[in-house]
Amino acid sequence: MMQIKENQQLKIKGRVVIGQSMKELTSIKIGGEADYFAVPQDLDDLKLVLSFCKEKDIPFFVIGNGTKLLMRDEGFKGVIVKLGEHFKSIKNNGRQTRVGAGVDLSTLIDFTTERGFSGLESLSGVPGTIGGAIARNASAFGEDISQRVLSVKALDKDNNYLTLSREALGFGYRTSIFLNNRDWIIIEAELELWPREKEEIVSRLEEIRKKKVLSQPISFASAGCIFKNPSSYSAGFLIQEAGCLGMKVGGAQVSLQHANFIINKGNATARDVLRLIQEIKGKVKDKFNISLEPELEII
Repeated sequence: MMQIKENQQLKIKGRVVIGQSMKELTSIKIGGEADYFAVPQDLDDLKLVLSFCKEKDIPFFVIGNGTKLLMRDEGFKGVIVKLGEHFKSIKNNGRQTRVGAGVDLSTLIDFTTERGFSGLESLSGVPGTIGGAIARNASAFGEDISQRVLSVKALDKDNNYLTLSREALGFGYRTSIFLNNRDWIIIEAELELWPREKEEIVSRLEEIRKKKVLSQPISFASAGCIFKNPSSYSAGFLIQEAGCLGMKVGGAQVSLQHANFIINKGNATARDVLRLIQEIKGKVKDKFNISLEPELEII
């Protein structure tokens, strides 16, 4: 671990924690300690964190709500960054909505629903932030967030501002330009939504939420879907047909409710999950000759 005395040089208005357990910061509740956990309150804070990392030549990694992440048991030798209050603003101007990267999707959906703007209903129940949703092009029920994005503002590791149009964001299935440029930090996005009767939006939200409750193991800690869907079949179907339902390694188990979820039964380690992923991939490959590709990011 880095020397604690170095922390004195990372003076920000926000919070800095040394030796932060990643179990507390990831939705699957797994992971060793991060050397540093920094919550920059505003842009000045964020720039200070990035300058600190550059000066000390140490890595950083930005998280939202810690979904789609598996932190290894050895932890992270660097700085984990989570955006603070300045990055949680929402401003609506007609069909255009500016939203900070730290805003929870659920908060944004509540905000837009209340004002009678539609376009995000399919993402109801997705537990991430706007920044994470854009980086991974979050999708559900045949719609994805890239269809709503007009532009994104970001900051690179040298504290340079980037303004990127939708066309420049490299959106694809569960991916964007940000997954190949991990030192670019999304700070704000501009979305285009459209007016709709509030009652219609609420009805659609209830429909989506009911489907998720029935089809996903929301009562267990997980990282969401583990594998991307191949072009031919859904990953969940392939995993189920390969006989993986309920398969266990240590405290990690393939959900009986949705085969593309690995749940933490309470004491799972990253090693358990990684072994289970390999076993699933092997069984699917043997039965269907299809190589599943994880969408879970391993840190």
